[in-house]
Amino acid sequence: MLRNDVFIFLVFVAIATLFWWGRAMSSPRETTISLPITYTDIPSQVVFTQSLPSHIDVILRDNGKLLRYIKHTSPSIVIDLADRLNDEEGVLILSSDVLRPKIQDILPGSTIIQQIRPESIEAAYQHQNSKVVPIQLQASWTLKNQYQLSCPPAVTPAEIEIYGAQNDIEAIDYILTDSIVVYALNDTLQKKIPLRIPRNIRSNIQDVEVTFIAEQFTDKSFTIPIRIENAPKNEIIHLFPQEVTITVRVGISNFANVKSEQFQAVCQYPTQPVSTLPIKIMHNNSYITQMRTSIRDVEYIIER
Repeated sequence: MLRNDVFIFLVFVAIATLFWWGRAMSSPRETTISLPITYTDIPSQVVFTQSLPSHIDVILRDNGKLLRYIKHTSPSIVIDLADRLNDEEGVLILSSDVLRPKIQDILPGSTIIQQIRPESIEAAYQHQNSKVVPIQLQASWTLKNQYQLSCPPAVTPAEIEIYGAQNDIEAIDYILTDSIVVYALNDTLQKKIPLRIPRNIRSNIQDVEVTFIAEQFTDKSFTIPIRIENAPKNEIIHLFPQEVTITVRVGISNFANVKSEQFQAVCQYPTQPVSTLPIKIMHNNSYITQMRTSIRDVEYIIER
């Protein structure tokens, strides 16, 4: 019997607690809530001498249920600074006349703002000089057998805009990346690498993406004629041999882009008696990484 009485007593206590909680949640109350602030459209060249506050405290009045919801969701205040930082230097002032409407916009219509702390936000700022400089990659790599880079490593972005005092940025011609070592490349590899930005310099970009493209290579050979340059019109020069075989190394993807007509084998007319003439190979194909020739010089006879 005693056990049943205790159980009934606890049930009534629970019901009373629920009624009290429901009444508390529906009755007007006040509470302090810290709301995050997001600042947008700050020009890149603007620097603040002190940090802008990331949160602002507000005392709100509403029924407990809504206040609990606001505290749980923590809506963010968004303040656009695009038209407030036009002078070369000055003080940004966001008074309560600016803050209060921004806060009210993110609250339920029934919620009353009792107080804002701080009542205004103030921060000194100045515009810094800027300069666009290239990124210089610090990297080394090894390749698997029968592989080569199809092109130099690509850095994205290739250049960045830096900000600082005029004397500081004038002394900077490029920004270095951290050093990176890549082993046994045999495919495309992308890596993010931090930038080494000097302490007194700012940039909106803190790292870059580097792309290595490795592919298998093969050899391609062809034979082309050798010609003489700057020979007098009244002379005929006979070369022995008259052709040279060229063997080049090229990535498989660009094999078809290497053609014999892109190459020239040239000997200069001798200004002094010599026994042989050196051969110079000229081409404009960027896909070639190595080249060798069957001969390096030729014998000749001049016929007048």
